[in-house]
Amino acid sequence: MGNPITATLIEQTCRYIPDVQPADAGTRPAGERPWQKWLDATLGLRDYWYPVELTRNLGEGASRVVTPLGEEILLMRRNGRVHAIENRCCHRGARLSEKPLCLSDDTVTCWVHTFTYSLEDGSIRTILNMPDSKLVGRPGIKVYPVEEVKGLIFVFIGDIAPPPLAQDVPPGFLDEDNAVYVAEIDIVHSNWRIGCEGSFDPAHHFIHNWSTFAVDNRLPMSLGWVPDLDRLADVIQYAAPQDGPKGFTRCASDTAMRFDTTIPGRGETPDTHYTVPMARGLSEERLRELQEHDFEIDVALWLPCGTRISPWPSPGVSTGEFFVPRDANSHYYVQYGCRKVGSEAERKAWESGELGVPLWKVPNVDGFTKEDIEAREAIAKFYDAESGWDREVLMGCDLELLMWRRFASEHARGPVQQEKHVQGRFRKQAPCAAASNLNQA
Repeated sequence: MGNPITATLIEQTCRYIPDVQPADAGTRPAGERPWQKWLDATLGLRDYWYPVELTRNLGEGASRVVTPLGEEILLMRRNGRVHAIENRCCHRGARLSEKPLCLSDDTVTCWVHTFTYSLEDGSIRTILNMPDSKLVGRPGIKVYPVEEVKGLIFVFIGDIAPPPLAQDVPPGFLDEDNAVYVAEIDIVHSNWRIGCEGSFDPAHHFIHNWSTFAVDNRLPMSLGWVPDLDRLADVIQYAAPQDGPKGFTRCASDTAMRFDTTIPGRGETPDTHYTVPMARGLSEERLRELQEHDFEIDVALWLPCGTRISPWPSPGVSTGEFFVPRDANSHYYVQYGCRKVGSEAERKAWESGELGVPLWKVPNVDGFTKEDIEAREAIAKFYDAESGWDREVLMGCDLELLMWRRFASEHARGPVQQEKHVQGRFRKQAPCAAASNLNQA
């Protein structure tokens, strides 16, 4: 039985692509696109949890500045606890990160004019040289809710009381028996939406024919996966539960894969036959086996920006990614490998990197996703500076991209991030301030 959300998305989007446009599609208003929220989300989607730093990179007493969705946040670990605060003094905007002063266990003091803020709710606790000021007790800086799990520090970007973190990460990420190893975070110079779409883009498989992982393993990568349109409603499973992760899952083997092709000649010029490098010399039977077994991989994308590819790059191992907006033209690329474990010893071996590095990071981060980064940065200028969102010419394979854009526009929890938020024009004292650090280290 087909997935009803998927079937609706196909109907809503297929008319926008000539390759799959129904004969009775009729005309539509010029410029009409039912995924406007996705197009407007240049700086990201508000009211979500986002991973911003690795636990191992923020030791006791350390501080670090991160800019998820463009909001400048100072992370500090004090007495084992991570605090996330707005990195600007409300007085005259001095960056607290220049000299982060914690003169008491639960405050931070601006090093310029001595405004002193509560780390619990951001209110002005005192002004050292004017303690009787009428400003004392008023809202001062924003304090962000924090969760620290699976080796990652998450902050909540928004103005509502944060929902459980489990709603904003791929299913299974927080499972007790799920051991996670996180690679160092990359900054990729493309908009975050290019990262999200690129990760599950059926047609991008071709770029990986030259990855060291594919070459070392003699694993032919196809010319690009082509969805079977007649089966699409059955093989892509969208889910939008009220109190759970919202996204979709697709199995790669439920696509058509071609490893060779013919480039038509012109006039008297003969046709050119091309086979991807690692497929040369392999029989049709062997190529079918590869598609049916080696690419029996589920590719999933979940709001706001998390993927899960399983199993990959080896049996029993899964890969996850987060594409966290940084500014209009770059994003944080967070990659992690996970594996089910049955003992604390197995967990430590994976999470310490003893196994997580050779069995996941080396083949995937070092040997495979570099091509993804190159591809995203190669198309970034088109979308960032050349009106690419309006000028892209889409083929049949891109139907899934439009389906995701429509789904995300409909089911995204909050509004899109705006420039005013980047400038610090947001609610200074969120409803959840009293519980701003929901999980201690």
